[in-house]
Amino acid sequence: MAAEKFHVVDSPVVSSADGHEFGASPRVNSHRSVNERKLIRKIDLSILPVLMAAYFLQFLDKVVYNYANVMGMQKDIHMKGNDFTWGATAFFITYAAAELPQGALIQRFPVTKVLGFNILCWGIVLCGSSAVQTSTQMIAVRSLLGVFESVITPALIMITAAWYQRDEAAPRYGLWYSGLGLGQIIGGLISYGAQGAKTHFQGWRIMFLSIGVVNVFVAVIIIAWLPGTPEEAKFLTSAEKEVVARRLHEDHAGVGAKVLRVRSVLETFLDLQTWLLCLLTILNVIPSGVITTYSAILIKGFGYTSRHAALLNMPSGIVSIVALMSSTYAVRRGYQRWFAIICAIIPTLIGACLMSFLDKKHKVGLLVGIYLVNAAVAPYALILSTAGSNYRGYTRKVSGGAIIAAAFSIANIIGPQTFQAKDAPNYYPAKITLVATTSASIVVALALRLLYGYRNTRAEKLGEPAMSHVEAKAVRGRLSVDFADPGYRYAY
Repeated sequence: MAAEKFHVVDSPVVSSADGHEFGASPRVNSHRSVNERKLIRKIDLSILPVLMAAYFLQFLDKVVYNYANVMGMQKDIHMKGNDFTWGATAFFITYAAAELPQGALIQRFPVTKVLGFNILCWGIVLCGSSAVQTSTQMIAVRSLLGVFESVITPALIMITAAWYQRDEAAPRYGLWYSGLGLGQIIGGLISYGAQGAKTHFQGWRIMFLSIGVVNVFVAVIIIAWLPGTPEEAKFLTSAEKEVVARRLHEDHAGVGAKVLRVRSVLETFLDLQTWLLCLLTILNVIPSGVITTYSAILIKGFGYTSRHAALLNMPSGIVSIVALMSSTYAVRRGYQRWFAIICAIIPTLIGACLMSFLDKKHKVGLLVGIYLVNAAVAPYALILSTAGSNYRGYTRKVSGGAIIAAAFSIANIIGPQTFQAKDAPNYYPAKITLVATTSASIVVALALRLLYGYRNTRAEKLGEPAMSHVEAKAVRGRLSVDFADPGYRYAY
């Protein structure tokens, strides 16, 4: 067993994640030791379950829309042609449009309050989804949900980055992002139960209402209790807060001072890193977005009933969780992120090929293909981890997270649109799209690794922090707190 690591809290001043200073308070005992391993476990148990619940509920909304499709929703609200597809697309159009405004709110107000308020709003809207009577109303409701749910990725990136060192953050991203897989499993059970309910209220309406109520409950917990940064945490002592600040300082981690810098927003937009991360996100998320929206109807098309389709889709959640935890744990154990991303893409590519090229009579192979495609969620968690580690300063982290989240929504706009009613029941164009985008994402992952390697090597030669050409041009000759440490290197 590895030896326990202790920090002895002494008097020097250390800057916290948001620019406050620790170490000057007379309440801190200068001889007190803090067990670092126990401290991290304490933070994990206090913070991660709430983050996981938030992401779980956000994804569960998309899962139940998927299941509602095979539970009679289209017939009940008179959906025709591509109405269902447009419901999925409308969500992500507003999701993308709201990313930068949500980022501005996170910059201006406490991140946990912004997150909690949005969860409260989308919980209320979900409850209202149970009462829609027409396809137009459903598309409008899905559009509202996209606005409120767009906060989830930048908010959780900021909260995670505020608590953990960069190598520790990767498995934590995997943990809260595994709420996605849990949503697939629980969503299947909810759908199965709702379809068997003996009531005049349609099963899909029961799903939306019950999940909306749970969202409201979790929103209250987040608003009332969840701390956004260590210095806001009532469950930490002053000594423990100082240790967290020191660990982040030593690792070049944290979120930096909460100050809006317009120049930093522009530098983030012009950074090649941003666009490679966005391209990788789009290519990787298209397969997972397609499966999220259409897996139930694909399984039903294999000859199963709606209730059986709900149960048979549940293993997709298990694959998602296993892929997420194994890939992010591999990063924690020292494997490079780009390598873990490619390892997760390979089973996705195999699954896409099985779905695309197997005959309909091979039901087992087709099911395995659908399950394997769900490994595509793992690279996105690593992309978020990479963004959280490699954008310095509060403004860059918020801007980078928002831009990547917008790319995520663009991928989810493209994915459902590949499923056109005229292509039913085989949807060959959509399946070929899965194979092509998954293959291309491997190339982009390699390009991102080469970019980071080049920048780190250049920084070593020049004896300065690793940064983009745009950032270098902006900071040379002027002091910048975000680039003051010459030992900073990109994590890849």
